[in-house]
Amino acid sequence: MVHVITGACCSDARCVTACPLDVIHPRPDEPEFATAEMLHIDPKTCIDCGACADACPVDAIVPIDKLLPSQQHFVEVNADYFVDRPVAPFSIGPTRAIPVLPPELGGVRVAIVGSGPAGMYAAEELLRHNDIDVDVFERLLTPWGLVRSGVAPDHPETKAVAATFETIAREKNLRLRLGVEIGTDVSIDNLRKHYHAVIVATGAPIGRALDIPGTTLPGSLSAHEFAGWYNGHPDAADKQFDLSSARAIVVGNGNVALDIVRILLADPADLADTDIAPHALEALRRSRVEEVQILGRRGPRDAAFSESELTALATIPGLGIDVEPHPELEDMRELHPSEGALRRKLRFLRTRSVDGSRGDKRIVFRFDTRVTAIHDAAPALSVQISTGTTTEMVPAALVIHAIGHDSQPIPGIPTHPSIARTPNAKGRITDDVDGTPITGLYTVGWHKRGATGVIGTNRNCSQETVGALLADLADGRLTQPTSAVATLDSMLAARGIETTDLRGWHRIDTEERRRGQAASRPRSKIVRYSELSNTAHP
Repeated sequence: MVHVITGACCSDARCVTACPLDVIHPRPDEPEFATAEMLHIDPKTCIDCGACADACPVDAIVPIDKLLPSQQHFVEVNADYFVDRPVAPFSIGPTRAIPVLPPELGGVRVAIVGSGPAGMYAAEELLRHNDIDVDVFERLLTPWGLVRSGVAPDHPETKAVAATFETIAREKNLRLRLGVEIGTDVSIDNLRKHYHAVIVATGAPIGRALDIPGTTLPGSLSAHEFAGWYNGHPDAADKQFDLSSARAIVVGNGNVALDIVRILLADPADLADTDIAPHALEALRRSRVEEVQILGRRGPRDAAFSESELTALATIPGLGIDVEPHPELEDMRELHPSEGALRRKLRFLRTRSVDGSRGDKRIVFRFDTRVTAIHDAAPALSVQISTGTTTEMVPAALVIHAIGHDSQPIPGIPTHPSIARTPNAKGRITDDVDGTPITGLYTVGWHKRGATGVIGTNRNCSQETVGALLADLADGRLTQPTSAVATLDSMLAARGIETTDLRGWHRIDTEERRRGQAASRPRSKIVRYSELSNTAHP
């Protein structure tokens, strides 16, 4: 018997370190790690010790005889990865040395801006050193970033990684400082006076929209905005969307697009068992949306969704899946045997293009299509779609742009306008004019590399950034703070900025779980700032 990695994999890569035989790949030091949809266990060399399963923060590693029927295909997924990639047991890859700081560098203070996965993984790296104190600043009164407000509510296994961040936050040298917006409540320059270094981990919170006429019409919105609505983000608590028409359109075909499709077409009774925001659940119960068209600008081979997210659609009861015919689905003989994930995705799509599955609701995949304009045709929108030489008008209740995310500019932090992220060299923020590193400023996560990768990708990313910071610290490149942290606390209090900490978050967390238990749900989220504040400060 061997263990199998399933679709819940977050690429945290703790399993790679835990494996005594080095049979889990790609490792973070291998080129494929940056683009792999998930990690894989070689079934020929796994000895079933279970160390990887114990290390996995999202329970994605399962003994082969414990797989659910919907997980059986992951046996093939894992095995296919190692076609033409033979593994030699005990060929342990390079280990990562933890820098030893000189004793005179004790009492180091580091500020991290953002409490999402990138920020918390960076904190974990820093806290390997007992003499480093870390303050994690967060604009919201709730931590964990997109794990709380971005991961779809029907993916509780992915949200389980929050337990790892909770453990990190309980470390004695870490302080959560929730409810502080850096750049508004405190400037970057002011923050730098209180810390040896500042790491920016604010992600990419701006959802991109199509640059076409009509994109600002009501009912045309970004995927980030819609996901925030159903996940209970305070910024989206009062938003309302028209779900009274039969059709919605999602532009883009990545995993976020599939998340939105599942939420729009899921049985609300199934969503009632999740942590979806109460207002969203009620709206979906009244929804009349029966069809969602997913529009991809390129062909099926370039579709960005992962195999696990695509094939999971087939397990949703009563959901029909149609795929418009496309030449790339006709002949797959050119694919290399090692391209197993792509082959299986195309096979899945080709089957539905020949004989679409039927259901009360349906998804329609369309490729090589472009939205060229959105028109107001009350009571719905009219979407102008171009497919080669043909143009058609399609009515829809919603047009959701799932085409990526951009970073939010922060005063005092350079932002490269053409790539919508902060210029940096291995995590060192650089001047946007000549590329010179700015002393004491670092970045990690989507703010560093753009909106790519999954949750666990940020762990390897943070190791690089923190490694650069520690190297600069050991070489004497960082400057001593000129103000005590206590003066920062006094300044925030004088400005009437009501912050909270880990205890305040625990009050919110406890109350949400209590409300959820009363409704037979894991939690019922508090979604408005005023109520969050009152709960954190009884």
